[in-house]
Amino acid sequence: MPDKKFSLGWVNLAFAIIALAIAGCHREVKVPPLTERNITGNDKFFDVWPTGPNSALIGGARGKLLLTEDGGHHFTRISIGSDLAIFGIQMTDRENGYLCGQDGMIMRTRDGGKTWERLNSRTRVYLFSLSFPDRLHGFFVGDLAVVLSTANGGETFFKRQLQRLWPPEVQDYALPFMEPKLYGVDFVDDNHGWVVGELGRLWGTENGGQTWSEQQGSLVNQWKRPLNASDDVRFRDFQLPSFFGVNFKDQKHGAACGLEGWVIATGDGGKTWTFQHQAPKPGAPPDDMVPGAPQIPARDPLFSVQQFNGNQAMATGLTGTVLRLQPNGAWAHDPAVPALPFPLSQVRFFDAQHGWIVGWGTILYTEDGGKSWRFCQG
Repeated sequence: MPDKKFSLGWVNLAFAIIALAIAGCHREVKVPPLTERNITGNDKFFDVWPTGPNSALIGGARGKLLLTEDGGHHFTRISIGSDLAIFGIQMTDRENGYLCGQDGMIMRTRDGGKTWERLNSRTRVYLFSLSFPDRLHGFFVGDLAVVLSTANGGETFFKRQLQRLWPPEVQDYALPFMEPKLYGVDFVDDNHGWVVGELGRLWGTENGGQTWSEQQGSLVNQWKRPLNASDDVRFRDFQLPSFFGVNFKDQKHGAACGLEGWVIATGDGGKTWTFQHQAPKPGAPPDDMVPGAPQIPARDPLFSVQQFNGNQAMATGLTGTVLRLQPNGAWAHDPAVPALPFPLSQVRFFDAQHGWIVGWGTILYTEDGGKSWRFCQG
């Protein structure tokens, strides 16, 4: 009788030889790496600067900087040598530009955005916005009421705090209103500029930032929210909503936007401002919402506003809010923009037809003046 253990051993050996033979007939296949996407749902884009009808630079969290030159069909990621967030970016011409962000970061490019060098800003506070009316003159605003200015293209900076000076007898009471965050700045030339920020702060200058004047006074009587029993009437203008974005198309006509979905506008360079009303849909008459009255449901805050092509204007905000200025002066939700649940940080147009909207995991592009928008996949 044959040995069962011996027979079983030969069977196992035969199977092993067959398996090795089969394996030897197949060459190793290398799996290609997954393609890295330039745009993901985790991205947070804070600003966009169009450099041409089809080209733009887009900055965001973790030092992410993208360049497109074909209307958002393809993007190139540019290394800035830092993972600090980019909050603002602007090109002053085809070659020269600046960006700002976390920890006092200011960078400059002299080759169209291909490479960036960090400048000595002399501060570590967050810088949320910048404005350069020309290649040499620039302004940055940020936390702790900081305003930085340069007159030589970033070689040196002058630092100041833009806040109200309180008399000694009220300084202790004014502590909650000191050093407000400044979120937006816009200059139309090297003399005329505006700054907006926390607690309804509105500032204007007509001499390049040598002196500034507060401009929110005209809004106080329009704001009908009653003071609480513990509120001090001396700080009434600090009850105004915070403003995040500001944009002027010339020395007289400007707009700003902020909390509670309010847009304000001026036609005299900021001497007087008025709250602008919304409409329930395009073409409808303006609502009768009283500024400062309770909102049910609450309106989304607005982060950016831009005027373009004469009397056109758009604003963007939380949960995909996009408002467009109507011919009757009201602001209405724009049905041409895809419905999104994400914050939209910035809207900018290069000309009457070509514009961009960026936000959380989102880049949108239009080439027909905003009649339609295309998602850019990267």
